[in-house]
Amino acid sequence: MEKFFVNVEIGSIILYVEDNKVTKIKLSNKIEEEEEEETQDNIFTQQIIEYLNGNRKKLDFNVKISGGKVFKKIWDFVKNIPYGQTMTYGEIAKKLDVNPRVVGFAMNKNQLPIYIPCHRVIGKNNIGGFNSDLKWKKYLLELEKNTNWR
Repeated sequence: MEKFFVNVEIGSIILYVEDNKVTKIKLSNKIEEEEEEETQDNIFTQQIIEYLNGNRKKLDFNVKISGGKVFKKIWDFVKNIPYGQTMTYGEIAKKLDVNPRVVGFAMNKNQLPIYIPCHRVIGKNNIGGFNSDLKWKKYLLELEKNTNWR
């Protein structure tokens, strides 16, 4: 398994890659030290950097998604929430005919944040939870809100 890093002001985005597919994206609160072989340009880090710079709305590199049928259905739906927009757990649950708690559980088990943009799923009256630190959710929502598309 290979690890690639993209550092931002609040921490690091760590991409775990196996057989040329991202299997996990971790949002770390600390800046990770990169080893020379892990700093090479590749499609994974390049797309993350383009997203962070406001030049890409959707990531489309190869991934390996592990999870049950219902979670995969929810993740497929969430993957199509447009950049800069949000939906509530309840709205998604109603569209997919599942319990809002199941949507929350699926977001919590999402191993590919940003690729499956669970930060765009919010509570009815608040920002909702996040499987990484909430500062990451706020950071990503602000990033998308403030991006001016060229």
